Amino acid sequence: MTLTEILPTLRRSLPVPLTVHLWPVHTEATTTDVTVGGISLMRLLEVSGAPAVLTGDLPYSLMGTHRTAGGTDVTVLVFTITLRIDTQEGKRIAVADCALDGFEAHWAESRLIGRASTCRSVEIELLSGEGSASRWPHPTANLPSDLREGDVVAVPCTGAVTLHDVRIGPATAQSEAVAR
Repeated sequence: MTLTEILPTLRRSLPVPLTVHLWPVHTEATTTDVTVGGISLMRLLEVSGAPAVLTGDLPYSLMGTHRTAGGTDVTVLVFTITLRIDTQEGKRIAVADCALDGFEAHWAESRLIGRASTCRSVEIELLSGEGSASRWPHPTANLPSDLREGDVVAVPCTGAVTLHDVRIGPATAQSEAVAR
């Protein structure tokens, strides 16, 4: 357990520590962003739009012990929250702007970027922007309890993940527009 988990108010001055072997080499956390090889994930999102992906190498010292089907690549997926729901049963649900299946994400390493939250982290079930096409059960991530629409989340994924793997197809986007 880290100090930022015990005292969430410290998140304004201390970044939440990263599990180094799950993120690309040269990844650093700040209080409101994550940089990979000097590239800000918030700036990447501004330039490329959401969702965004950035692929890098696993840390060199760990390559030999973590060679899997994903090889030595690790990808960071950056997406935005489009809807936040708190159910009457106390369940917290957030809807992402992209598909959340078809790749191995390390949801325990999910982190809010773009702002520093001083709220305690809670388990939030993440639903794919694809709706019923996504897997069941849905992934859960420990994110601040004040997560809201428009927030940006970054999560490391095993292997090289492309935008094709996470983008919502035109048919799905049209069906969502009709449903609204």
